[in-house]
Amino acid sequence: MNKNIIKKLTDLRGAVAFLGEKNKWWNSSFFDSGSKDFLTYIFPKSKNIQLNCALDVVRQKTDAQVGANYYHLFRLKVIYEELINEQVTQLKGELFPTEKDALAVLNEIAGNLIVTDSPGPKNIGVIEELDENLIQAFAAEYLSAFKNNYIVHPYLN
Repeated sequence: MNKNIIKKLTDLRGAVAFLGEKNKWWNSSFFDSGSKDFLTYIFPKSKNIQLNCALDVVRQKTDAQVGANYYHLFRLKVIYEELINEQVTQLKGELFPTEKDALAVLNEIAGNLIVTDSPGPKNIGVIEELDENLIQAFAAEYLSAFKNNYIVHPYLN
């Protein structure tokens, strides 16, 4: 499995989870200043518990919108999930200190890809073809949504 793809998926998940919470796409506060101390106290042996909890919430919210039978950025094949989880546990420090940092990650991954601004669930491909191009499409969809103030849920068959 390409390590660059896993890193991009991990960074993309973190950025979308962070920005989605800041833009009130879901009702959580895992990235608030006091959350890290609280979660570390409750789960002292867990690494990056803030991000792990946030990703669980986003997975459930996205499943509710696109259906649990589809793949999306927060629910991929088991092999991807295992490698992403391993990557998350190896992260050191805060993933995104500011919204500007998270948007910069989306900008970098999205490149110059242009998407149509349409909210809601949106099929962008099939899981068997998950590669750098589909990751770029995920990033572009989310970037456009955050910049233009609408909620989107790109998914794969």
